[in-house]
Amino acid sequence: MNDMVSSVPRALAFAAGLTLAAVAGTGVASAQQGIDPETVVATVNGHEITLGELQTVRSRDPQLGQVPLAMLYDSLVNHLVEGQLIVSQAKSEGLADHPDVEERLNAVRDEIIRSVYLTQVVEKAATEEALQAKYDEYLEANPPQEEVKASHILVDSEEKANELIAHLEDGADFAELAKAESTGPSAPNGGDLGYFQREGQMVEPFAKAAFDLEAGAYTTDPVKTQFGWHIIKVTDRRTAEPPALDEIRNDLTTQIAQDTIADLIDDLREGADVQTTPLEEIMPQPSE
Repeated sequence: MNDMVSSVPRALAFAAGLTLAAVAGTGVASAQQGIDPETVVATVNGHEITLGELQTVRSRDPQLGQVPLAMLYDSLVNHLVEGQLIVSQAKSEGLADHPDVEERLNAVRDEIIRSVYLTQVVEKAATEEALQAKYDEYLEANPPQEEVKASHILVDSEEKANELIAHLEDGADFAELAKAESTGPSAPNGGDLGYFQREGQMVEPFAKAAFDLEAGAYTTDPVKTQFGWHIIKVTDRRTAEPPALDEIRNDLTTQIAQDTIADLIDDLREGADVQTTPLEEIMPQPSE
């Protein structure tokens, strides 16, 4: 329980760092697309609104990030224009110096400082050398696994399965028989289940029977599972190649970031005087 509770601020801090990185990255994305993030998209009483600001607003909503910019552009520009009009009016009425504004700015400033700091810490840690070392750890923990590609015919009784096996022995086509007789969801595809590994992807009796077969062979005795009776045919065997570093680069970077921030917080706590107040001291406890 204590580990779970202590991980909460770390997770929040990490999320804040990633949020800032995502926002900062919008300008880079625009530049890569050949569009300068400093391009002015609107002017309000002499105040310029840039494409980078528009992209920042867009990045705050993951769903908007999936919509083509062309479909959102006019709405986002209008949103920013209206927002600037309100800000200008508020400033003209002296609200910039209001105590409530100053209080909120101080709170936001601390959030930004924390986010920028964490981003810098993570960027410094996630070097190519660190990524390669993390990738080597991944390869060691995930050695190449043998996979089989199999098809099956699923029926409700052993008697029916034996009947279909007899048809196969008489030369019936496995895929066509699966399409006609199998009750499983893979029937329209001729019973094709694709590639799978020995552990964790299929129920044990099914996986054992499949991995006991050579490519091109099928089970001559029905295989029973909780789903019914199966006739299994292995169509290929292979050793799965591990993903390339670039394919899991983002995942590895996230792991490095999490480890780095966890170590940082441990170090900061070790050298700090931290005192917390138990909840029961600040909240009335119900009487028994």
